[in-house]
Amino acid sequence: MTTHTDKIFSLIESTPFLSNIIKKGGIQLKWVLTVSMLMVIVISVISFLLISISEQALIKANDKLCQTIAHNISSSESFLTAEKKPLKRSMILQDIVKGLSKTGIEGFVYAAVYDTQGIIAENKYTYAAHTNAKLHGKYYSKDLIKQFETIHTTVKEKIELTIDAKPTACYRYRVPFEFFKAKIGIIEIVFTEDAILGPVHRARMVMLIVAAILLSLSIYAAMRIARQMVEPIVQLTSGVIQVKNGDLSTRLTVTTHDEIGILTEEFNEMINHLREKLKMEKFVSESTISMIREKRDDELDLGGTRKNMAFLFSDIRGFTAMSEKLPPEEVVTILNEYLDVQASIIKKHGGDIDKFVGDEIMAVFEDKKKADSAVEAAVDIIESIDNLNKQRAKQGKITVTVGIGIHMGDIVHGRMGSKERMDFTSIGDAVNLAARLCSHADSQTILVSQEIIANLSKRKFKGKKLEPIKVKGKEHPIPIFQITGRA
Repeated sequence: MTTHTDKIFSLIESTPFLSNIIKKGGIQLKWVLTVSMLMVIVISVISFLLISISEQALIKANDKLCQTIAHNISSSESFLTAEKKPLKRSMILQDIVKGLSKTGIEGFVYAAVYDTQGIIAENKYTYAAHTNAKLHGKYYSKDLIKQFETIHTTVKEKIELTIDAKPTACYRYRVPFEFFKAKIGIIEIVFTEDAILGPVHRARMVMLIVAAILLSLSIYAAMRIARQMVEPIVQLTSGVIQVKNGDLSTRLTVTTHDEIGILTEEFNEMINHLREKLKMEKFVSESTISMIREKRDDELDLGGTRKNMAFLFSDIRGFTAMSEKLPPEEVVTILNEYLDVQASIIKKHGGDIDKFVGDEIMAVFEDKKKADSAVEAAVDIIESIDNLNKQRAKQGKITVTVGIGIHMGDIVHGRMGSKERMDFTSIGDAVNLAARLCSHADSQTILVSQEIIANLSKRKFKGKKLEPIKVKGKEHPIPIFQITGRA
């Protein structure tokens, strides 16, 4: 049954017009059509079987009735034996046949007894008896004579007669009339088809009405069930679209307790996990996230690679003194505002926030023009903080400044820590020197190393060379430069 249904839908989908209707109707229309087709098939098969069985039963009952009537006519053998004259015999048969027309048997058209030997009628080949008394004793046609010669058992035929000026379908039964086991005539009985199969025809109409009602109820029930099935799916689809558009506040209502209900619950759990993941990503650098996406679980072992990268450290000046004077909530608010400004600028110039260490930012740049990108970001940070401080000063709010240090060089970049807790970061002399430069930078000042200056694009920035500084871990003073702006 399913195979036939699939073939039907395949045929429909191959027709553009019907396929378009099916697509618009979706699962609901497919479900209703499937149920409707199944109901039509089931009702049709049941109706056909019931009607066929009823029709056969009625025809058999009528066959039996005709056999009984024929037997009653032919069982008058004793009367025929007692009467020697054929005319008298035919009169006896005429009374019997005439009596049949008065019984009120429904659908009875006529009965006749044809003489073929001159034994039951005065003359051979005449009507020995007929419900139409005018035909009694009359000769019948030569065609009938030929037909009767071949009849040796009961013969049933469907014929059409004109009754009350209307063509009427009838069943005609012809039974051999035997007298001491010798055929001496033919008994013919005719009934209208409607009398025999009328109850079947009426039952067929009733079945059609019942089938229409059942089909309507089935379609209604299928639509209700389909709607209950489709609504959660539509809700899920809407939720998926919202998630695709970045809305993770979506939460679907579980309306069923079946597989779709379980799927809805799992969808809600998935959204919860995505929200948690996105929140956690804010605490992890973009390079760490990229590494996790690129590696399989079994590849997340400790280890690193050597890279050449530029590092920018930015530290808020006077933060410790400010934090001692203000409530913790206000300190965090101020800190977040300044860190947010710097983080946005660093990302804008292709940098990645490696980590926040208190009031300090550590950022990395690894593109081809990493020196330019790092210095561009630093200059924008100084300008943005100057503008932010002007706005906050007008509002009577506390302002802070930053000092920035930039250096580049070869480092080890990778997964470090323990198997239970890892950090994807960079270690090396270049990192330490950038941090040292940041600690030496004055308020709203950018200090860069000789390596940065050597890799900057010409005539892009303004700056000046400062006195070399002595830093921890270095035997000789380090040449440093101050970037004062764009050229």
